[in-house]
Amino acid sequence: MNEIKGQDNLERLRNYILWPDLTIHDPLPDVLPRQFDAMRLLSVPRCAGSTKLAPRRDQNGEILEFVEVDLEEVGASANNSMSMQREPGLLEEATRGSHSNYPFWPGGFEEQRQQIASLEVDNFQFGDKLLTIPPGFSSGHDFSTSQPAPVVTELPSEPDPSNVDLLENLQQDLDVQEWMQMTIEGGSKGNVASPSQGNLAFPSEEFQDVDDQIMKADLKPVLNISATSKSFKSDWAEMVDISQPINDFKEQIPCPAMEFPFELDVFQKQAILKLEQRQYVFVAAHTSAGKTVVAEYAIALSKRDLTRTIYTSPIKALSNQKYRDFRKTFKDVGLITGDLQIEPTASCLIMTTEILRSMLYCGSEVTRDLEYVIFDEVHYINNPERGHVWEEVIILLPDHVNIIMLSATVPNTMELADWVGSTKKRKVYVISTLKRPVPLTHFLYTGSGGKSRDDIFLLVDAQGRYLQGNYEKAVERKKEMQGKAKGGGGGGGGGGPKNYVNAKQEQHTWIGLIDFLRRNNKMPVVAFTLSRNRCDTNVAALQSVDLNTEKEKGAVQKFFLQCLPKLKPPDRTIPQVLVLKDALERGIGVHHSGILPILKEIVEMLFQNGLVKLLFATETFAMGVNMPARTVVFDSHKKFDGLEVRNLKPGEYIQMAGRAGRRGHDETGTVILLCKGSVPPSMELRPMILGLPEKLQSQFILRYAVILTCLRIESIKVEDIMKFSFKEFSQKLQLPTQQKQLRLAEDKFAMLPTLGEHLQPLILFYDKALEYWKEKHRSMKFLVTQAKILKELKVGRVIVITQGKHYNKLAILLNIKSVPGKDTVYKVLVLDHQFKTQDTDDLQRGELYYKILSLTPKYKFFQPEGIGGHSVVDIKALDIVNITKSTFKVDADVIIRNWEQRQLERFKDTPPGGTVVKAVTELHKLNESYIASPDSVKYVNLSKEINVNADSEMAMLQYVDHLFSQVGDLLPHTNIAGLEQEFAKVYERRMLEVHIEELRFKNSAKNLTLYPDYCNKLQVLRALKYIDELEEVTLKGKVACEMGQNELLITELILCNMFNDLEPAEIAALLSGLVFQAKIQGEPVIPESLKKCVEAFEQINDTILAEEQRFQTTIEAENHLNFGLLEVVYEWAKNKPFAEIMKLTEVQEGIIVRCIQQLDETLRDVKTAAIRIGNPGLQSKMEEASAAIKRDIVFTASLYTEL
Repeated sequence: MNEIKGQDNLERLRNYILWPDLTIHDPLPDVLPRQFDAMRLLSVPRCAGSTKLAPRRDQNGEILEFVEVDLEEVGASANNSMSMQREPGLLEEATRGSHSNYPFWPGGFEEQRQQIASLEVDNFQFGDKLLTIPPGFSSGHDFSTSQPAPVVTELPSEPDPSNVDLLENLQQDLDVQEWMQMTIEGGSKGNVASPSQGNLAFPSEEFQDVDDQIMKADLKPVLNISATSKSFKSDWAEMVDISQPINDFKEQIPCPAMEFPFELDVFQKQAILKLEQRQYVFVAAHTSAGKTVVAEYAIALSKRDLTRTIYTSPIKALSNQKYRDFRKTFKDVGLITGDLQIEPTASCLIMTTEILRSMLYCGSEVTRDLEYVIFDEVHYINNPERGHVWEEVIILLPDHVNIIMLSATVPNTMELADWVGSTKKRKVYVISTLKRPVPLTHFLYTGSGGKSRDDIFLLVDAQGRYLQGNYEKAVERKKEMQGKAKGGGGGGGGGGPKNYVNAKQEQHTWIGLIDFLRRNNKMPVVAFTLSRNRCDTNVAALQSVDLNTEKEKGAVQKFFLQCLPKLKPPDRTIPQVLVLKDALERGIGVHHSGILPILKEIVEMLFQNGLVKLLFATETFAMGVNMPARTVVFDSHKKFDGLEVRNLKPGEYIQMAGRAGRRGHDETGTVILLCKGSVPPSMELRPMILGLPEKLQSQFILRYAVILTCLRIESIKVEDIMKFSFKEFSQKLQLPTQQKQLRLAEDKFAMLPTLGEHLQPLILFYDKALEYWKEKHRSMKFLVTQAKILKELKVGRVIVITQGKHYNKLAILLNIKSVPGKDTVYKVLVLDHQFKTQDTDDLQRGELYYKILSLTPKYKFFQPEGIGGHSVVDIKALDIVNITKSTFKVDADVIIRNWEQRQLERFKDTPPGGTVVKAVTELHKLNESYIASPDSVKYVNLSKEINVNADSEMAMLQYVDHLFSQVGDLLPHTNIAGLEQEFAKVYERRMLEVHIEELRFKNSAKNLTLYPDYCNKLQVLRALKYIDELEEVTLKGKVACEMGQNELLITELILCNMFNDLEPAEIAALLSGLVFQAKIQGEPVIPESLKKCVEAFEQINDTILAEEQRFQTTIEAENHLNFGLLEVVYEWAKNKPFAEIMKLTEVQEGIIVRCIQQLDETLRDVKTAAIRIGNPGLQSKMEEASAAIKRDIVFTASLYTEL
């Protein structure tokens, strides 16, 4: 220490010990300060080149020079562009696309490039006549002729005859069209001759009422659609004539893309001709007519062209079946389902419509090579839950894709085709055939086993004739049999209420029917039993019936042994598998949504091979692949549709009955309706069998995901999607007419003289009087329905009315005629002038015109001219100004009869009867005293003397009085000379303004049916923070875009971190509440650990519902939570065997499997969202949960893809 001298050194040492200079004491800053470097301003980041060098060659191919050419869509990628020229996305996203991609530009939408190009002017060259002729005009105006400018030294001696003197025309107030007409007529004679008058009067027709002028006969809709297809005329849809054979088919298509081993029908040939021309085709034909030929030819065409085809089906099972069928024909076929991709690079891809919709929204690269999209069973557009998917897909498909639609016969094929054509701006060729390859015969079966087992009656023959006589025989026979069975007790007869039969009777009926069908060689049979439980009951009741030979039994057993290895050993002994195996060996099958998918496929394959003789099926079996039988039996003509038990609709009946009759095997198809209790009424059967199917109607709904996707992309507006929907199609057809009306109205408005300053007070008076009368009408409509007012409005009561030119007249009430749903009509007697002057008034103006004029002092009282006359007129509540306390005793019927008689030509000059004269005289006296002293007539005080309870009604009456006093303040301004002429100008201009506003509204997006719902849903999204105030999509919104369904609920659940602390099995169990839709008996069982989570789920769902109700949006039915399978899914995700989880619930196996399969799609959605928000923990949990439920019998591969 001694060596350390001086205060400085001591200080340095202390600092070294107390605050050593170590790196941990001076960590690197979080943000490194930027070093200023002026030279960086000179470096520009590289970007894609906007031009390239292209060689220019001579005729021999030698390069002459390189020319710089512009490149389109520079830097365009899947994340910023909708163009087909954009660079391809990632290889792993080629098939499905990605939710962060933009979709490709939909066909039929106005191209962005066209919108930009329309702003540019081609060949914009000024030339040397810019001073006289504007760019783009062939002629103009030479200002030197009217206003000689001092600068110009040379004046042309004679003006150019082709020029138009615009200034002169404007000074003379000439209409544009008039001076153009004059230019045409007088072009050769030099300048336009000036009219004789200084200010041209409007043509007389211009003074017609606004609507009369605008709605002229020449205003016809562009597309004239009527109810019947025969008179249907359209620019976008054309019915192809299939009545004549095509003799030169082979000459027209010398090298077909595909040969068929049979002679094609005319409708198939016509469809193929249109496909060769790359046209849109819509084929509507009955089941088994051969629509698949059209689909196969389109696939063959795309193979030949080295492009791709997508075949969409309404249900997943149908996709699997079509995959197997097309694989046999084409080999190069792929299948895409929610959880599976088989050969996604194949030239023909099969998928459900939902998968295609997802691919289009996600900008799948498959779209680039796509030539055809085939929509099978397109009449599914009528489905309330899923119909909107077809509309979205058709709207989203790009321009280069050709659409082929296959459908059952529906009444309005042309309307749907017209919508598709006008949406895509391409003509659709409709090929519709009502011919059945195998005609149907419909029977009533009244037997109930025993001796009555052959009781069958033909009801509708193969020609479609309804045989009423046979129906009556069936009724008699049924009554007779029921009488015998009950000892003559009678049985209800034709359609009586006693339609219940017990299980034993039903068993006898089926055994008797099966015996009848076997003896008459009517097997195989599809028995449509429209209840899953009844299907199972019927199979159980027929355990004694054996329809298969020993050889057939062996074939069934062999096939079962082939298929069962797909299941794990414990799953092979599930009760449903054992029951069905036993039934199938005996030739009896069952097919409904409660059956396990693999068992359904076994049943379908055995049925196709003729090893199932009797199949009990629900309606879904009729939907889809061609599996015809010889006979179809209806267990009942009623079904429960989730809301009520109702009769089958004609479309449903025909779809199922169409399964009867195998082409090439049967001459006719047999359809049998079982009459188990009593014979259904003829008035129910006839329309069901012979009626037309339901018209196709739009089921379009605006999903939150669609709104958010459009707001995210910005290039496509939600209004455009709505505008192009089938729902808005009828309104779209009226647009050209409305646009023409608007142009005419605007032209007429431009020709009206501007209102001078002196008319401004009249404008104020008009506006206030208009508001007064609107409120007055509303209040009077309400008041005349009140009980106390109705008592006052009796025959003989004097009231004050204003109707037409009957201004503020006292009137005697003669009659009241009220019809439900219509305005009540009051017949009244009023005073009139002695001689009715002919209307010298230019035109009959609207009622409102006279109503407003009646407020002015000039028309406050009515003074008859001469000795006075009278009229009987019909008025409505709106015409009643006031109700007086005065009453006359009159014989109203006599007055009305006398008046009506004197309206006839031959009694025109007959003097009025004594009763009429007496009433008129009394009314005249009252009128005189009323004019002399207005207070002499007392009025009923509508707001005080009448009992009005509701505050809103009282406020309405007070507001009417307030408006009346405001109108009174403006009345001095009406005290001017020529009031009517001056007011007519104001009235006409104002009415035209209102009319133009209405037409502009009709031509805008705000007039769309879905627009209010769109605005409400935007409010909900804003309230829940999915979009901000500027309608920019937030992170929440981007997450919601990626959800298949329940987008708001799942997003809320993810972002409130509910899943962070849960196990994968618990997450899977909770999410099952979003996808399970079936009903269960009693309350669902919820494990204790999940009860709080279920409450939180319901609370979040209630929050969303509350916002939707607050903004009055349409609430989708699928949004309700159902935790009926929560325990089952929880145990399944915990790795319990399927046989054990089946003991936890009454729900059928097939429904559970469907729920778990849908749950897997939801788990994938949540996983995608976890990646988007950067939550790797949740992502791995979702992967675990998905792996836990994707096992064993639930996710067994389809036999159609394996065998």
